[in-house]
Amino acid sequence: MSNRKQRRRRSKDLRHDVRVYEVDEEGNEVPISELRAQEDRTAKPKAKAAQKGSSRSGRVARPAEPPSWDRAFKRGGMMGVLMIVVLYFLQGPIGSAFGIVYGAMFVPLTYWLDRTKYRMDMKRAGQPAGAKKR
Repeated sequence: MSNRKQRRRRSKDLRHDVRVYEVDEEGNEVPISELRAQEDRTAKPKAKAAQKGSSRSGRVARPAEPPSWDRAFKRGGMMGVLMIVVLYFLQGPIGSAFGIVYGAMFVPLTYWLDRTKYRMDMKRAGQPAGAKKR
């Protein structure tokens, strides 16, 4: 199957084509509109089959991971350390206290975001939102 760039060029060539007839392999003159309709009929089922089970880019989507507090604490810790360093250089020792508070608030925020994304992925997949991966 041709990639997106090739399809775009092909459709552009067809849009700007001024010929009314095209000669096929047997030497018959076939109207361009019939060729375009025939290409559309053959291309659509392939495109739908290719999209089933994969993302728009053709890559297989990674299964959604359920949210975990461990992952949220790791992210919160990394963000807290980063904010302590940044705010210390920007505001002095007082800023490092704000970095600690920011890191502590970041933990439940990341858990909530992970949970929301997990539920959306489960809904898209057609599974109940409470179902856990085993």
